[in-house]
Amino acid sequence: KEKTNKEAVWFLSNVTAGNQQQVQSVIDAGLIPMIVHHLTKGDFGTQKEAAWAISNLTISGRKEQVEYLVQQDAIPPFCKLLGVKDPQVIQVVLDGLNNILKVAGSDTNTLVEMIEECGGLEKIEALQQHENEDIYKLAYEIIDHYFCGEEIDEDPCLVPETTPGGTFNFDPSTEIQSKEFNF
Repeated sequence: KEKTNKEAVWFLSNVTAGNQQQVQSVIDAGLIPMIVHHLTKGDFGTQKEAAWAISNLTISGRKEQVEYLVQQDAIPPFCKLLGVKDPQVIQVVLDGLNNILKVAGSDTNTLVEMIEECGGLEKIEALQQHENEDIYKLAYEIIDHYFCGEEIDEDPCLVPETTPGGTFNFDPSTEIQSKEFNF
């Protein structure tokens, strides 16, 4: 059965690599939820083909078609595959995520949150250390372009004032508590 599923998803990955009408025919036939199901629950071979089907759709599809893919909850299982050992699968998923983020437009922040909430951001951050140059460069590009500045919780009270010359202005009259150590 799993071999049949893998072959069926492989077939769909070829269709989603086609033109926008072919992508629309996959959507109209109600097959995207099935692809997402196999991405989530299939064996690794089937998940790999499902990842290709999704990534191909992000290349061939129109913005609305890619949005539909996201609405079908493809992001969490797609991001989960960023943790596999197969560099080809990782590359396919990163390419797909990058394409989805590129077309997100005003929905970019929502998509960034989705990727973060399902653990995708942590996996992308870890991939910045990957031995494959293409993978770490793309991981870095995604982080830099879409996630940079995310975790800046700087307390403005702790930042020293600057002088007009741009240097820091520390107040030497501030009382500093000191405790002496007695040995």
